[in-house]
Amino acid sequence: MTSAKKQRKKKVLPQQTYSARRNADRARRAQRRARTARRQQERRQFKFRVRVVRRYTQLRRQGVAEQRAVELTLARWQAQQAWHFPLCASSIRQWARRVRQAGYTDLFPRSKRPHTIHYQVPEVVVEMIYTLRRLYGWGGHRIAAELRARGIWHLTGKTVYQIFRRLGLPVKRYALKGRSAGIAYHRYETDRPNAQWHIDFLQTRLADSTLIYICTVIDDYSRYALAAVARTSTSTEWVATILQQLVARCGRPAELVSDNGREFVSVWEETLTKFGQLLADYGITHRTCAPYYPQGNGKVEAFNKTVRREVLQQPPFATVAELQTALDEFRTYYNHYRLHSALQWHTPASRYTGRAIHCQGLAGLPGLAPMAADPRYGPTGCDPPIPLTPTTAQNSRALVLWQAPEPGG
Repeated sequence: MTSAKKQRKKKVLPQQTYSARRNADRARRAQRRARTARRQQERRQFKFRVRVVRRYTQLRRQGVAEQRAVELTLARWQAQQAWHFPLCASSIRQWARRVRQAGYTDLFPRSKRPHTIHYQVPEVVVEMIYTLRRLYGWGGHRIAAELRARGIWHLTGKTVYQIFRRLGLPVKRYALKGRSAGIAYHRYETDRPNAQWHIDFLQTRLADSTLIYICTVIDDYSRYALAAVARTSTSTEWVATILQQLVARCGRPAELVSDNGREFVSVWEETLTKFGQLLADYGITHRTCAPYYPQGNGKVEAFNKTVRREVLQQPPFATVAELQTALDEFRTYYNHYRLHSALQWHTPASRYTGRAIHCQGLAGLPGLAPMAADPRYGPTGCDPPIPLTPTTAQNSRALVLWQAPEPGG
């Protein structure tokens, strides 16, 4: 009889232990603070009720009529500020009756928790929440905003997180860094489309481990993803070609922000790359963020993070053409159908073009076509994507644009 092969236990990293202990300590402190605050509130409410009943009882012993005693007590303890305890005539009579029957201890606040909890969110909506969480990894507030905008169901992000806990879905807890570099971060946003663009590179690998570079360009004001182009190598000529095509299709930006990569900035003083020369020919101001400070180009870095999470985390693509097809489909979805938290839960296209796109049900969500076609999940449908022209941004109260001249012209 052969014995089963022993398997070695999984190695536990120190970071895992520290993270688990920090999460447990954080949850324990939050529960302790909530429990202390609740007890203090209950004691204050108990003392308030005792004073009200004693005042009412004193007036009754002095021979004041019952109706008059209630009015005088109510006038004495009527709520004047928002933080005062509410009071009404029926409460005074009820508290006095409870004191006569069981004494002042019966005035201590009782739990209002129901004996049986009936969940108000339909199971079909819970199925949608579970699917969106497992498929996209969205948080509770994003899921709530999507369901509300698509006319599926109105609920809050807190309710969605409660459903996460009920379904046993893990939720990552974010903790502030213990140390900082002493840098004050300043957020800004331009006031019109095409006022400023951001450009950056994103790296990934194919199924055969071939290194791929993805050039991404977004608009600062609307977070509209103007480009996401994949290639096996990178050069300043390639980036210049992408910019030239974007200007012809979307119009000319006033500024463009990049890092100090060799595709954008030359290593020699007073020398321009092909990309920098193209910016100079177009009259576009080139701004570069400080070295080792990616926060200066944070908007396109955030878009790259979304691409990694929602496109590149699936099994590696076999060819560059397959990857480019997935990027084009995601860019259409990202611009026209995906709500953006920094835009008060509007789509980038609605802010870039000034036109709203209506979506109903699960339409427009990648990977959910069979679920959207199921009548059990309600009606579905969405408007087609909005095409871009060089005057699109101009028509949505943007900077007055002019036809971009040919480089060197």
